Formats: sequence, structure tokens, C-alpha cells
Amino acid sequence: MTRWHKQNVYDPSDAKIGEIEDVLVDRDGKIIAFIVAVGGFLGMGEKDVAVPFNAVQFKTKDNNKFYPVMNTTKDALKNAPGHKYDRNAMTWTLENAPTTTGTPATPAPQPSAR
Repeated sequence: MTRWHKQNVYDPSDAKIGEIEDVLVDRDGKIIAFIVAVGGFLGMGEKDVAVPFNAVQFKTKDNNKFYPVMNTTKDALKNAPGHKYDRNAMTWTLENAPTTTGTPATPAPQPSAR
């Protein structure tokens, strides 16, 4: 069994580009995406990005330890849409997604005066 939470993610040249914050699974238990934290320093200015599971390869080094590698750069991840965790809904949503659903209320038509 591999523990992915808090694992560093690397680019093809072995430079750290982020850290896995969460693993998203579908109803069948299949991994569909990772939430990767990128940028920031000591947790400040960090951005969480969803990346598809198939965008991550697992390589081995040294004592055959697996580590996640993506064919991308830290800058590309920083420019990807950010996600935030909604504790009430217990789900990840886009950072700039509207917080309400539905259409805005429109005033009811008024009868014309004669």
C-alpha cells in the first residue's frame, strides 16, 4: 500500500512542484484526481489544484521508493484553476465558483397603468 497524502510531486527533472493534499475517488473507489498544493511558503500563498490521476506517473529511485512525477512545471500548476475545500458540503470546489445556485430573483411584471 502506498501513502500519497503529503507526498511531494516532482517534474521530470526531479524538481519539487507541489505536494499531494488529498486523493479524490469516485463511488466505485477508483482514484480520479489528486489535489496538489503548489506555491507559497510555509503554507502562506499556497494554491490547491486538482490534477487528473492519469496525469501522474509513479517512478522509483534509490531503495525502490515510489514517488509521483508530472510532466508539467510549477508555473503551469500555479496558473491552473485553484480549488478550495468546502467543509459544509465536504467537497472540493473551484475557488471562484459562485457560492449560491439558481438564477437571480427578477421582479415580477407589474400590470400596466391605464
